[in-house]
Amino acid sequence: MRGILLINVGTPAACTQKDVQQFISDMLSDPLVMGKSEWVSHFLAKNIIAPASSRKSLDKYKQIWRQEEPLLSPIIYFMQKLAQSLEEKKNIPVEIAMRYGKPEIEQAFKKLEKKCPLLHEVVIFPLYPHYAQSTTQTTIDAIGRIFYKRPHSYRLKIVEPYFDHPAFINTLAKHAEPYLKDIDKLVFSYHSLPINQVEAAWKKGKEFDYVYQLKETNRLFCEKLNIESQYTLLLYASQRGRNWLKPFLDTDISDLPKLGWKKVAVIAPGFPVDNMETLYDINIEARKLFMKAGGEKFVFVPSLNDTEEWVEAVWKITVGV
Repeated sequence: MRGILLINVGTPAACTQKDVQQFISDMLSDPLVMGKSEWVSHFLAKNIIAPASSRKSLDKYKQIWRQEEPLLSPIIYFMQKLAQSLEEKKNIPVEIAMRYGKPEIEQAFKKLEKKCPLLHEVVIFPLYPHYAQSTTQTTIDAIGRIFYKRPHSYRLKIVEPYFDHPAFINTLAKHAEPYLKDIDKLVFSYHSLPINQVEAAWKKGKEFDYVYQLKETNRLFCEKLNIESQYTLLLYASQRGRNWLKPFLDTDISDLPKLGWKKVAVIAPGFPVDNMETLYDINIEARKLFMKAGGEKFVFVPSLNDTEEWVEAVWKITVGV
């Protein structure tokens, strides 16, 4: 029997400064994220970046943390609901895991094995449609290190980037269409990356080219909804330096009303599940900056999360329908 493991980058275990600092430290200690040597990444993350940024990040997490019992981060909440829907509708064991933090990858494998002792294959479904070494590659490497520590009776299949998969594009378009009424501009927001990482990946081909892949997603999305390119804009968020992909969401969004674009919708196709970048950076911070600059209408397009259409799309992408 087949099982599915949904995996994401991670989230703090709880909405406390200690847990937020630990999460930031764990993530940025990864040289594939920082783009520096292992010891430099570890030193900077543990001793400088995490302690300095944890309080500010905690304030943001407090504004997006789920308030109903049990108190959960949005990523965990929606991933659990997505996994539950897949299990119920497709009669297949599903677990969730995080590259950093909990639930841990190793524990997720053990839970799948307990649910189904006769597993012959586990399909790894990364909740990032576009390739990046700081998400896709580090996840693949971590899974390999964990899986091959001991023998298993089943094989692994890792879903490749699905940025142009018809099921993903069709679902994204159908989900977003109701939000795109009476707007001047559709803003595509993606996580920024260091330019040196982007260039290194670009040289390896389109299957590693982050910018090519996200622009292809945008093109196919617009083609599906008959949106002309002049009515769209691409901005990048969560940059950690000047030499990252730009233009930046948190600086350029304020310029749009001055250019006559006072009604915008913002969508983040790189995040199938809502998180800090969608719920805070876009729906709170970018909204505030835009409206303060003279904007009249700001529409946030939620992530696909656990919608029925996304459940079906995950299944189609996973089993190759």
